[in-house]
Amino acid sequence: MGYSKNRSIWMATGAMLSIVGAAAPAWAQQADEGLGDIVVTASRREESIQKAPVAVTALTADAISRLQITNAKDIAQVAPNVSMATTTGGSAGIVPFIRGGGVTDGSNITSEPEVGIYIDDVYQPRASASFIESLDLERIEVLRGPQGTLYGRNSSAGALKFITRAPAEQLSLKGEAGIGSWNEAYGKASVSGPLNSDGSLRAGFSGIFRNRDGGRQYNVTQNRKVGGEQFAGGQLELYYQKDAITARLRGYYSAYDSDGLYAVSLDPTYTGKDPIAVQPISGDYRKVLTPTPAYTKDRAFGASLNVSADLAQDWKLISVTGWSNLDDDWQVDFSGGVPNSSLGLPGGGVNAYFNRESKSSQSSFSQELQLHGAAFNGFLTFVSGLYFFHEEGNQNVFTDLFGFTSVRFGVKTDSYAAFGEAKLHLNDRIAVTLGGRYTQDNKKLDAIYAGAPVRRQDRFSDFLPKAGIDIQLTPQILAYGSYSEGFKAGGYNGLANSATELASPFAPQKVKAYEIGLKTEFLDHRARVNLSAFINDYSSIQQQSVTSTGAFITQNYKARHKGIEAELSFRPIRPLTLWTNAVYNDGAYTVAQSADVAGVSYVGNEMTNVFKYQITVGADVNLPLGPGKLIAGANYNARSHYYATPDNLYYGYVPATNLVNAYIGYDYERWSLKLSAKNLTDDRYWSTGFGFAFIAPRFLADPRTWRLSVGYKF
Repeated sequence: MGYSKNRSIWMATGAMLSIVGAAAPAWAQQADEGLGDIVVTASRREESIQKAPVAVTALTADAISRLQITNAKDIAQVAPNVSMATTTGGSAGIVPFIRGGGVTDGSNITSEPEVGIYIDDVYQPRASASFIESLDLERIEVLRGPQGTLYGRNSSAGALKFITRAPAEQLSLKGEAGIGSWNEAYGKASVSGPLNSDGSLRAGFSGIFRNRDGGRQYNVTQNRKVGGEQFAGGQLELYYQKDAITARLRGYYSAYDSDGLYAVSLDPTYTGKDPIAVQPISGDYRKVLTPTPAYTKDRAFGASLNVSADLAQDWKLISVTGWSNLDDDWQVDFSGGVPNSSLGLPGGGVNAYFNRESKSSQSSFSQELQLHGAAFNGFLTFVSGLYFFHEEGNQNVFTDLFGFTSVRFGVKTDSYAAFGEAKLHLNDRIAVTLGGRYTQDNKKLDAIYAGAPVRRQDRFSDFLPKAGIDIQLTPQILAYGSYSEGFKAGGYNGLANSATELASPFAPQKVKAYEIGLKTEFLDHRARVNLSAFINDYSSIQQQSVTSTGAFITQNYKARHKGIEAELSFRPIRPLTLWTNAVYNDGAYTVAQSADVAGVSYVGNEMTNVFKYQITVGADVNLPLGPGKLIAGANYNARSHYYATPDNLYYGYVPATNLVNAYIGYDYERWSLKLSAKNLTDDRYWSTGFGFAFIAPRFLADPRTWRLSVGYKF
């Protein structure tokens, strides 16, 4: 599975790259002749993706369907420099990384992401991998690099924007049902339309249910298949548009229940350093040993209200309000189950040596006001605003690891920000952007660790500037450059092993980002090439390490991450679209800002979740055949290895992967039939891992899955 073993594949992909280019799959079949245009709001204004001076990948509703993006984890297989995994606490949460930035303890209430997730511009502090299944999406935007000026909290690595489809002006109905791997059965539907005669008031509803039996893994000790899950969710929306006012009110609810997450225990007698040579005790990553049943139970609900008012020509006031609540319960044996015989202990049997159970509830509220405007005959365009965010929650964690401990957390965060960004249009071709954001986070911790109270109040603040220039070299070529800064507040070590460690907060994370880019179209809009190169200088990156006693402690390091990203799509003939993207990264820790865990330095090590290379190649066909259309496509994603832990030891090694997704279907009038598969070659790999003492778990990534579906549109 190592990179060297895939040299021929990389050479073949490189040859294709030289012919086809490198690109993002947005893209597919929007016009009969050219690639079509995509309008994005990455800069908080509507503009063509080819005119937006930022590194952004956009996926239309058609691309989302064709590329089998049924949950957030799938984005990593089609967007460059993105990786996704579930949290290690429960099977519902997601851990997004963009350009190496993310979080490793997302299941803990004290943790906060480095990649902001937004649904209709509302920041989502806690999100599950399945949350997009219940949304009727218009598009997904993946923003790479710090987004601290225009976006809300914790977007110093990038942002994932999910834009839902507004209710239709006429009655619209869409439904889909299907079956799949492990006796999966699912159905989803959406309906929308006007509620009054002039269509100014509209409503929409979308929902989904999905059930899947165990079968993802087999528990040898419990003698049963595990991995079953049930998910149901829906949203209801009211939409009003008349004269100068546009308003969208959305409410949602989702319920997720599963067998939970099962760790695969590595051989505790292994003394080498080869990350491939070490094997699971069970002999197979599809087999687990723990005697303790896992579970995950999530309930999420909330609402948002977006109101836009046209004040005058080129002036607009926007209000974005959001409220959310998440109840998240889970249990996992992180040891994976260790046989007594492998530890040299007498007798048979398997023990759970690191069992953790968590019950938590969180709620959040956010309010943002934006003022958009233009002045001096269009010489100046700007967006400015105020932002407030409040989150509070409670979590009870029960851990059985060399003894039993109980921790109760109570956390509160109030975040305030004022921001602005102005664009000076010097002439028809050159524009300069200047912006800044002041943000302040007030945090409060009220915890009891094994009977010892821990109470803290801390304030973290920073000013984040941005400067950029974009030059329209020709009508089809845009060049841009930017300097920006990112900030993530300090916090608390929620996975500490003592009250003292918990009471010692880690410092904020700060990054200075430099980026240049080029966006081009040619061959009469049949080909599109976008390039970006970046350097991220971290003065105090937050990195989590594990001690020999199982404490997870966040430390601050200096680090430098540089990379190149390329995206291309090409439509040589009307029925065929080819696309590919490529990434090169180089990232390492340079200086320790605090004492190293257990006296071991990580300086010079590879940054976590930064892979050297990634190449994705895909093709989509839309061909008239008989009374309907044949649709088919495939994409191949090759990624070199990376480390999930800053120590760069074998248990945190994630191997090089080669993933193939494919689909084939037929559209006839309002009906569609499609067979799709993910990880078609059943590449066996894991998404993360850690280790201490004889505890060395890894977590299986998704094996091959398939779906057969039938759909209807009206």
